[in-house]
Amino acid sequence: MLLAEELTLLALDPQSGKLRNPDGRGARALAGALLLDLAHAGHVALEPGDILVLADTSPRQPLLGSGLSLLTGQVPLSVRDAVHHLAATLPETVLGSMATRGLLRREESRTVVLKIHVRWHPTAPAMSDAVRADLASILDSAGPEASSSAPVLGRREAGLLTVLGGADLLDFVETPTDAAAAARQRSWCADVAQGQRCLHSVADDVLAFQRAVHAGLTSAPAAHPASEQRAAAV
Repeated sequence: MLLAEELTLLALDPQSGKLRNPDGRGARALAGALLLDLAHAGHVALEPGDILVLADTSPRQPLLGSGLSLLTGQVPLSVRDAVHHLAATLPETVLGSMATRGLLRREESRTVVLKIHVRWHPTAPAMSDAVRADLASILDSAGPEASSSAPVLGRREAGLLTVLGGADLLDFVETPTDAAAAARQRSWCADVAQGQRCLHSVADDVLAFQRAVHAGLTSAPAAHPASEQRAAAV
């Protein structure tokens, strides 16, 4: 499963059936996750200054192909600008792709004025619970320094924590006990993005993308109102 798909499972509100997207941060985190997916698959590369360029443009995974299509005509551009560009329309693309793959179920209802409401639900809710439990376990065991007892983070775990921490959405995993705990977790995830404070099995080129995506999320501008409305409507 792609990082963008796992993040979508975390972001879905089980009551409303919609993606949680506070201040547009959910859509931007999703964009960051897809950029990491594209990097993992070798479809994009970084040039000096965190400038995103295309590499292999023949993806086997349809969602990656959709992501590349959204970037076509825009590159080269900074990772920060790529996050902002993708966030405008990516949520609907990811939800539709996951429904096609059988990971989500799409439900429609109509109001008395014939307005269509769409809700999305995981076909196997245990998938969402497993992703959340996995990341919560890592956050709970996070210490100030890397040690032999620290969890070894692969690119999946490191990537998800990079985007969740960068977009300040760690409450998608668990609610911190207080503001100080939340700040400590964000700081730890920032270090994860840099390849610090934990044991990594992440290649150097992927670490470079993690750093760029985290920086792009933490410096991303506020969502344009129209973009945020589109993301909230899916």
